[in-house]
Amino acid sequence: MIATILPGSPNFHAVLYNERKVAKGTARLIEIKNFGILEDIDSFGKPAPEELRSYLQTYSERNGRIRQTQFHLAISCKGKEMTEDELLDFAHAYLKEMGYGQEGQPLLVYAHRDTENNHIHIVTSRVAPDGTKINDSQERIRSQRAIDRILGQDARKKTEKDLEKAKGYCYTSMAQFKALLSSLGYESYVKDDTLYIKRQGTVQMKVAVSEIEDSFPERRRNRQRQWEIKALLLKYRNVNTDVKGLQADLKKNFGIDLVFFGRKDKPYGYIIIDHNRKSLCLHQIS
Repeated sequence: MIATILPGSPNFHAVLYNERKVAKGTARLIEIKNFGILEDIDSFGKPAPEELRSYLQTYSERNGRIRQTQFHLAISCKGKEMTEDELLDFAHAYLKEMGYGQEGQPLLVYAHRDTENNHIHIVTSRVAPDGTKINDSQERIRSQRAIDRILGQDARKKTEKDLEKAKGYCYTSMAQFKALLSSLGYESYVKDDTLYIKRQGTVQMKVAVSEIEDSFPERRRNRQRQWEIKALLLKYRNVNTDVKGLQADLKKNFGIDLVFFGRKDKPYGYIIIDHNRKSLCLHQIS
């Protein structure tokens, strides 16, 4: 489950973004709450996009000190593992955790059908019904904690599980191991002979560097597989216009991650992580 907090706005452009998707047939409005007579579709018909946006702007004027009044959120699951109704139930619990579930809070929820993953978009105001600003301190960290609480996940146990999974790969350096953790959604760094493993800005585990170094597996490289991956890189490099497209295609179709090192505009090397064969390979960019 992923909750992505999208950019704010003073004019609620997210309403028009989602309504354009509705017009194209790739999304639909599945919930509208606390929008006055605009909710009465049976009597007044479906509200126009500009009416919805205007309502949110007028509502948000109760606190003129907030400039970026739009709160726009995308919640997605893996594939089709959750239905639209289940995602909506999750959204209600999430909004309550984050302070957006108060009585009278205007809410628009759109279900999107333009990707392989079921996902919804939520649009509301950062202004509470009483005119105060809804707390946005450490918002992204609190967001992940809210997800973990709702799903009943123990972040520490998940990290321990992923660490053991990572140890099962074939790697030969700490740099490779850190790149592997990155592909699993973690940040990591070494300080005073200790590896710190972070997720969503919080250190979840501390592991002795010696523990990782002692687990470096000694395995012969599969030369045939290396040639196969090289051929895939050449093929998909020629059909993609940017690195992100190449990374997405390799991950989706072959379970291969590319993790680059150096500046974003000028990397000096990359690691190939073959999740199917549980192996890594470091390459220098000439």
